[in-house]
Amino acid sequence: MNGKDTGSGTVMARVRVITDSVCDLPERLAEEYRITVVPVLVHFGLEQYRDRIEMSIKEFMRRLPLAAIPPKTSQPPPWDFYQAYQDATADGSSVVSIHVSSKLSGTYQSAMIARSMLEDRDIEVVDSGLGSMAQGWVVLKAAREALAGKGKQEVLEAVARVAARVKTLIVVDTLEYLARNGRIGKAQAWVGSMLKIKPILTLEEGMIAPLEKVLGGARVLGRLVELVQSSLEKGKRAMLSIIHADAPEQAARLKQELEKLFDFDEIIIAPTGPAIAANVGPGAYGVMLYQD
Repeated sequence: MNGKDTGSGTVMARVRVITDSVCDLPERLAEEYRITVVPVLVHFGLEQYRDRIEMSIKEFMRRLPLAAIPPKTSQPPPWDFYQAYQDATADGSSVVSIHVSSKLSGTYQSAMIARSMLEDRDIEVVDSGLGSMAQGWVVLKAAREALAGKGKQEVLEAVARVAARVKTLIVVDTLEYLARNGRIGKAQAWVGSMLKIKPILTLEEGMIAPLEKVLGGARVLGRLVELVQSSLEKGKRAMLSIIHADAPEQAARLKQELEKLFDFDEIIIAPTGPAIAANVGPGAYGVMLYQD
């Protein structure tokens, strides 16, 4: 039971975890840990779809390079969060709602609007400052703590701890998609100088930032492995996720190389959804990892 007996026979309110589909958390894990995932919206011209409900990742990736008008994504409307919060709190549960960086999306603001319409409910909305499986690790930790019977404050402390420790490293084939969608951040300075150069990007203060430029696609995976190796501390548990935008071969190779270096406690490989793929473009891949 997700709750705690206080000793007086009263069971404390349970904690429910809600997030958005930018987190790229595999569906099986969302179901296993009772995580509610509110889908972002995907736009192909005038066509609108709910991420992974009305449009699959596979279908999005098929259409992405063919689109005459670049596809865009947008935050879920406040009503979608309102409904999710109502359902989650109907039995007296508290809610911890964890979202993609507010510097990359309006999702956090949309969730806050929904929260303001339910002032009598115990709802905490968190700007993770992250995206994709970096956000996913935070969500997963929160859900595991909640299912272990931890209270809302303990869940929030775990959220803050993991969010501060997650590292993000992403390789993209081109900066074109980030530039045209206005999410290129500090990597803007690299636009126009990318011939034969493969950029490695990261997140800084919730925004996409350049980390390194690597000459030649053949070298970039090796450099990514080196960066992961240099960030790992021996003696600490490590959780690794590998995400990719229609690049399963690179993801498999990266996993193989990283497993030679470190005995990870958990590895998750996940295709990234439209919210990330629309911005990084086909062929992108990367790692999101943290250590306890």
